[in-house]
Amino acid sequence: MSLLTITDVNDATGDTKAIYEEIQSAFGMIPNGIKQWSVNPKAMRIVWNTIKQRLSLDKESQKLHTIIRYLVSDESNCTYCKGFNGSILISMYGMSEDDLVVIKQDNSKAPLEEKNKALLLFAMKSMNDADSVNAQDIATMKALGISEFEMFDIVHAASSMLVANTLFKTFKVEQDYQI
Repeated sequence: MSLLTITDVNDATGDTKAIYEEIQSAFGMIPNGIKQWSVNPKAMRIVWNTIKQRLSLDKESQKLHTIIRYLVSDESNCTYCKGFNGSILISMYGMSEDDLVVIKQDNSKAPLEEKNKALLLFAMKSMNDADSVNAQDIATMKALGISEFEMFDIVHAASSMLVANTLFKTFKVEQDYQI
């Protein structure tokens, strides 16, 4: 599975066991991508708390975050994360594989409400060329009613995906989902 030794569900103890139980309860399974974090239980707790926070968002915001994870993973060529998030977009949000191709080619065609589409485009601009983000971009976002917290949070979410992509590609996380 992975180049690193991850903690098997049956061998988990302490906080890792507690996290595995929470994940199993939430998803009915423990994705390999989350199991990978068992190498560092403190980081695993942080990642799981972040996932829980994202799951507490409304459905439209969850879709936004999933699209961002999908697009960032596509651009960084992380097969595991691209496939995992693509499968969520298909199974939970009714998108097709053709829809995924369309949003990769033109992010502005993502099926999102105006505010979330603006957040998506902002996040992807920051991922593709952070140096090009300027005061006018911020003013445009504010004119749409988007707070500085929301701007910071969406770029943080997108950039966090780069960390996961790097870890999963480096340590060869095995696919455990179906598209």
